[in-house]
Amino acid sequence: MSKSLSRQKRYDAAIEPIPSVRSDVEELRDELQEWLDNMPENLQGGSKAQELEEAISEIDTVTDALDTIESASPEFPGMR
Repeated sequence: MSKSLSRQKRYDAAIEPIPSVRSDVEELRDELQEWLDNMPENLQGGSKAQELEEAISEIDTVTDALDTIESASPEFPGMR
């Protein structure tokens, strides 16, 4: 097995859990969104609603980062 293949396999193993992680993060986001959506109208402009919106936004940032990591495909140089 060449070193570049070994590095590729190590990289592949490192990013393998990303779909599962993304799913867990998206589930949390959905829970927060549901909480926000079901909040009584008189609380929708309050501090708790704002906290929920900020958390949802941060989770969206995390999801975007996970997508970027998963779609990256570095090419590892071989030893010559």
